[in-house]
Amino acid sequence: MVSNTTIALSKAEREREVFRRFAMASGLLPGGSFESRPSPEPDILYTPEAGPPHAFELVELLDQSYSGSVERQLGTKEACVQYLQSLPAAEQAAFQQAFADADIALAFKPGLSIQRRKNLLPKVFQILMNLPVGTQGDVPTSRQLTQNLKFLVVHRGGLVGPLFDAPSTVRMGDPSVPGIESKMSKTYKPVGELNLLAYIDGNPMPPDNVWFPALDAYLESLDKGCPFAHIFVFGCRSSVVHRTWHRDI
Repeated sequence: MVSNTTIALSKAEREREVFRRFAMASGLLPGGSFESRPSPEPDILYTPEAGPPHAFELVELLDQSYSGSVERQLGTKEACVQYLQSLPAAEQAAFQQAFADADIALAFKPGLSIQRRKNLLPKVFQILMNLPVGTQGDVPTSRQLTQNLKFLVVHRGGLVGPLFDAPSTVRMGDPSVPGIESKMSKTYKPVGELNLLAYIDGNPMPPDNVWFPALDAYLESLDKGCPFAHIFVFGCRSSVVHRTWHRDI
């Protein structure tokens, strides 16, 4: 999951935009230059106006479970719209008229793939179209749907519909330590000093009093064996460098 400012960019472009924000916030820019580098070099090579260059490997702190849940949530809503648009004109018009003031919420069981959700949509739409005019609230489903669908609810009033909602309840984890750890065993061939920039870009994080202590404890446990001379933890949206760790010489 990425923020609106970087969602349309390629990986290299995103990395350069993240580094630019970090460099501005930390004082590396203006006054230097940077560029993307191919593997096995780290992602970014920063060259100051004076002195040797510094290599930066980037890692996004992203809770994969949460990110996957959000992607499935957005994918489900898009699939509903696409299925409605694929119906014959008469059926599509009838559905739009029946649910012109409705928000239809459907929650599939966790982990159900987008394709399996798409395969169930014909039955979902059939059930909805067979409802009495103006039905709202919980909608009873067939046995097959009950095995895959947690609930189907129609909300009405003050809406320009039909709208589709795919709520999801996933516990948000703390990706900070796993994200940094994932870069520790990678082999790099840096030009100059090797650093790690761990960044948050759109992924919601736990409260600060939850993830900061765990992150601090992990950073304090690092020693001279760490491959990175510096580790920075940076928030893209806030432009705040949350933590800076230095390896002892």
